[in-house]
Amino acid sequence: MNVNQFGLTRDIPDPVKRQVRQACGFGCVVCGASIIEYEHVDPQFAEAKVHDPARITILCPQCHAKVTTGFLSRGTVIDAMRDPTCRRTGSASEFLDIGKEHPKVVFAGVTLTNCLMPVVARGLPLFMVQKAETAGAPFMLSANFFNSQGQPSLQVVDNEWRVSEENWDVEATGGKIVIRDAPGHISLRLVAGAPDALVVEQLDMFLAGIRFIGSSTELRVEYSGGGGGTFTNCLVDGGRVGLMLG
Repeated sequence: MNVNQFGLTRDIPDPVKRQVRQACGFGCVVCGASIIEYEHVDPQFAEAKVHDPARITILCPQCHAKVTTGFLSRGTVIDAMRDPTCRRTGSASEFLDIGKEHPKVVFAGVTLTNCLMPVVARGLPLFMVQKAETAGAPFMLSANFFNSQGQPSLQVVDNEWRVSEENWDVEATGGKIVIRDAPGHISLRLVAGAPDALVVEQLDMFLAGIRFIGSSTELRVEYSGGGGGTFTNCLVDGGRVGLMLG
């Protein structure tokens, strides 16, 4: 049913969705998973007359299915709305699909393959790749991202990505994670190129006196004291460190 008895469509306006995400900490209020769906809780969609952000929540597909099939009560969901898991723990999380081959990292205009530390800035590895200790298991990828103000925005630890609930907005849909610092400003657009790549498609990041401005084809690096450089469609293959900055 796309329209309920009051003529309300299932299409929730984007500003309302954003308010719901912000209130919930960008993840399922029950378990904290970052892949989410929107749910009218009280009243349910069939009885709703408006898309009220205070009465809508976000659930992961599994928790949503539990509600639909009666294995999770709406009372439990309402309690979780009052104390969302992500607000309590400080982040929402989910796993990347990293395969059994050495993953490729595309850092805006620089593609890095077969590197243990694809990018290092001021001594901090922005990415790290480790081969699995168990035969047949996936490679392990870790990463650190910051927003345009230098605050941590997203972290990947052994294939698990975590987004801070202190971000202004986070959307995870269509295989992409989009983090915004403010209305209309994207600090990170990350593509989960399963199973063998992680792609930074857009970037505005500040870290220890270095600003990174990136698009799908170009990476611009600017230093606070002056200087910098631009990388356009570059390829780095092999080595312990692929790109050393600072």
